[in-house]
Amino acid sequence: MRVPRLPMAVTLAGALLVTAGCATHPVTGRSQLMIMPEGQANQMAYQAYSQMTEQKPTLPASHPASQRVQRITQRIVPQAIRVYPQAGGWQWESRVFRDDSVNAFAMAGGKVGINTGMLDKIQPSDDELAQVIAHEVAHALSGHTREKMSMAMTQQMGLSVASALGGLDGRTAAMAQQVATVAVDLPFSRRMELEADEVGLLLAARAGYDPHAAVSLWQKMQARGGGGGPEWLSTHPNSSNRIQALERAIPSVMPEYRRATGR
Repeated sequence: MRVPRLPMAVTLAGALLVTAGCATHPVTGRSQLMIMPEGQANQMAYQAYSQMTEQKPTLPASHPASQRVQRITQRIVPQAIRVYPQAGGWQWESRVFRDDSVNAFAMAGGKVGINTGMLDKIQPSDDELAQVIAHEVAHALSGHTREKMSMAMTQQMGLSVASALGGLDGRTAAMAQQVATVAVDLPFSRRMELEADEVGLLLAARAGYDPHAAVSLWQKMQARGGGGGPEWLSTHPNSSNRIQALERAIPSVMPEYRRATGR
């Protein structure tokens, strides 16, 4: 019976991780795997955003909700550029999508989207909505989508190497993919969410939005049942744990908020 040579594949994949392009997060200092070029990631984001705006209805720019989102975004963008100067060259744009789901996003390249469901069901104050937008902008500044793509590329390369060496048959390769998703992808996803919370809190505070609104926002989300389910298998941190992390982080950004507001 031939023994599968999975360890060799793991070793080769590890070597790729070490030798691949790496970056340092501009705020947290965390090392990030960045195989995919930033320009390519931005171009993909532009294409995805264009397709989304063509396929999903949006509120007109003159709608009060659109103007509100744009006004808040315009206050956050200068702080984003302060953290990540390259963002000064992004084509910033915000849209409100007619979608009942409670969701929001920001893509690399400065494309911000808020669903009407977020506005209608959560009823956020301006400070709370700023936390939503700043959190999503923080994902874009942090290159989290690009980082996940880079991780997926490296993971796929490792599996391809293993298959080429004869170490993985189809079923074993599929199992390895699933194990890798739970063991690698999900912890990183939760880490990215907490990182975006930290950076978003800073951006919003510097833009003059009350950091305490991040806590009240997630309390509203939790009240809607968004905090249930086992955290271990979730890509988002448990709401209670998230609130505790935000409460610990708020004192560190209060000086920024006071400087921005003169309070």
